Amino acid sequence: MSGFDLPGSSARFIAKSEIETLFHRYAVLAKETASAEKMSQLFTQDAAFRLPNGVTVQPAELLQVVQGNNPKFIRHHITSIDINFVSPSRANAESYFFAVTHLSSFDHWGHWEDIVTREADGTWLISDRTIVVEGTDPKGWYKTVYPD
Repeated sequence: MSGFDLPGSSARFIAKSEIETLFHRYAVLAKETASAEKMSQLFTQDAAFRLPNGVTVQPAELLQVVQGNNPKFIRHHITSIDINFVSPSRANAESYFFAVTHLSSFDHWGHWEDIVTREADGTWLISDRTIVVEGTDPKGWYKTVYPD
């Protein structure tokens, strides 16, 4: 068992904090004025980003999630993050979220399934993200983009 795997490991604690910071940064950037350039910097070059409809795009194309129907207002809120380290440089994570939009206080909710990797410079980046929407407000913005 390496020092990283020991209970109370400061390296593990720091890595967990850095990954949580990465996810919170994504949530802050994922708004109506989102920048694909800024958001794609949170992903590895070869990352896969799976939209709620199952389509996989590259990070530079992640704004396809709005399907050309940008909300007037949207904010993502993370409620729980579960990180499981596979190694000191790779982790699987599940993060629960809900989104507030101009049409609904609880527009849609679900979780992100992520694989994150530590780059050579020590930075944690998302190498695989799947958006899983578990519920929606039938009168919300999400239903105008993904009617079913």
